[in-house]
Amino acid sequence: PLLRLIGRSSARGMAGLGRFLAATVPGPEAPSAIGALCARRWRGSSVETQGAQALGAVGRRIPSGSASSSSRVWESKGSANVVTLSANRLEEFFKAELSFLGRGTYSTITLRDILKHREHGDLGPLALLIQRELPLRFATRVGQIESSTPEWRDIPELARLHDMILTSFKQLRLVSVDPENLDPFTEVVRDVQARHMKHLVSSVAKAASVLKQCELMDDAALHEWIGRFMNSRLGSNMLLQHYEALLTDPDANHIGIVDMRCDPALVCRRAIDHVRGLMDGPPVAINLQVGETDLEFSFISSVLFNMVSEVLLNGIRASQQAGRASSPEPIDVTVCANPKQVVIQISDKGGGIPHELSDRVWEYMYSTRCASSKPISVAQDVFERPDFWERGMGLPLCRLYARYLGGSFSLMTMPGCGTDAYIFLKRIDTGDLAPPRCSLYDI
Repeated sequence: PLLRLIGRSSARGMAGLGRFLAATVPGPEAPSAIGALCARRWRGSSVETQGAQALGAVGRRIPSGSASSSSRVWESKGSANVVTLSANRLEEFFKAELSFLGRGTYSTITLRDILKHREHGDLGPLALLIQRELPLRFATRVGQIESSTPEWRDIPELARLHDMILTSFKQLRLVSVDPENLDPFTEVVRDVQARHMKHLVSSVAKAASVLKQCELMDDAALHEWIGRFMNSRLGSNMLLQHYEALLTDPDANHIGIVDMRCDPALVCRRAIDHVRGLMDGPPVAINLQVGETDLEFSFISSVLFNMVSEVLLNGIRASQQAGRASSPEPIDVTVCANPKQVVIQISDKGGGIPHELSDRVWEYMYSTRCASSKPISVAQDVFERPDFWERGMGLPLCRLYARYLGGSFSLMTMPGCGTDAYIFLKRIDTGDLAPPRCSLYDI
């Protein structure tokens, strides 16, 4: 996959990589280093893999003046050849790959990109996209951890996060995409997805807490550090979840993870019912008003559910703490739309956000939540948030989700009165979905 990736942009780059690897891993094991690119499985302390047919084409691009060891690399042709590579050599090769891929860039995955892959019976192109994009993201994140501090190995939280991402990187680099048999690749996708959905956000939060406690980063640097992880995670999760969803039986209303008839009013009702069941303390009334009847649009319903739930939870807490504990002021939810966008307004009378905290609410590690408050878990879905609320990551992630998917999320606060939250979402079926307006550094 690495050779194909480079080959699309530069034949000279492919030849250079071959010479680099031959020089890096000299001697008879050099062919094994190249073979590791398409290794299929672990066998004890070594890796056995079928020889890559693509290597022959790559070899023909190498100038005739290349070193003899480089020439020997490309003499191996055909799928019957078995290449064995020692564990130490494999680790050396992975380090070279991480360094090479971590210096590159990766594309932003939008809903429009997702909807290009809609065939349940033809997952090969999506599998190739995952194999191309995710290792780039994982290599960049591994480099980010290693550059955080020279002592990252001695910080358990950073080391565990590093190992988690590195494991996923290795799995994706050691599996090939065979459109005729995607079972091995599907197994890897499910393993990576389970690992990241269950542990990644909490691991990033714990690692960030240590970086802050050890004064290795100030608040601004820490905010950007977390933002890089979260931004990368969104595209990765969208691809993995979409692949998994397309494996199931087709749903007339869904294309993978995209609900083609997402009803924002219905999603808001579900979110309201959900947070009512989680409410701790005096009850807070939540009123829903729907301004239009034609609200359906194409979107990821679980993302919208999480965003609305997060804002409601913050409004409930603010209303309960506003002073009238026996009868908190109600929260009003309004849903409206036009042919271009869907808008959701959530208004509370919880006293508003103090001026000195108006910017801090967008910081990933900032929270006004009382330490004795009850932890809340909202959803176990495409953008899982098992403990965002108590970690102070809910609101910045809501804004990141909205921006990443072509919309916006903002707060308007009236000190001493309350706060209005606005979620603007573009209708992608109008063809007007623009790329995310924010860069990573805008977050």
